Amino acid sequence: MVRNLSTAIALSYLVFMFVMTHLPKHRVAKAVELAGDKNLHLLAFLVLGFMASLAIQLWIRHIGWYAYALPCLVFGLAYAWFDEATQPLVGRHYDLRDILADGFGLAMGMLLFEGLRPAVFKLLWIEETR
Repeated sequence: MVRNLSTAIALSYLVFMFVMTHLPKHRVAKAVELAGDKNLHLLAFLVLGFMASLAIQLWIRHIGWYAYALPCLVFGLAYAWFDEATQPLVGRHYDLRDILADGFGLAMGMLLFEGLRPAVFKLLWIEETR
């Protein structure tokens, strides 16, 4: 049940991210713009990296950290590229630096998950398999 719930939450967050990054520029609140575009990319993908790591780790727990690291990186970077590539359709622009910030945030989220994994598993009453 936790596995399905974590997957649903991660996918819901991904949809939320897509909607927020595809709002036309004039619809974005000034407070969001003041936070800084690269900071928001970093934070958004840090959260995605953490949640995707949890979801993937729960599906393939028997292997270890590298079982979720590669799929998380590949999926996350592919999504970052897709997100940037589709933004011109709504009047925004493609920015390679955004993808770099996304990748850095993704890696930070994965590292944060790995550091907190024992505590997260204990909190969710999931038995460690290592």
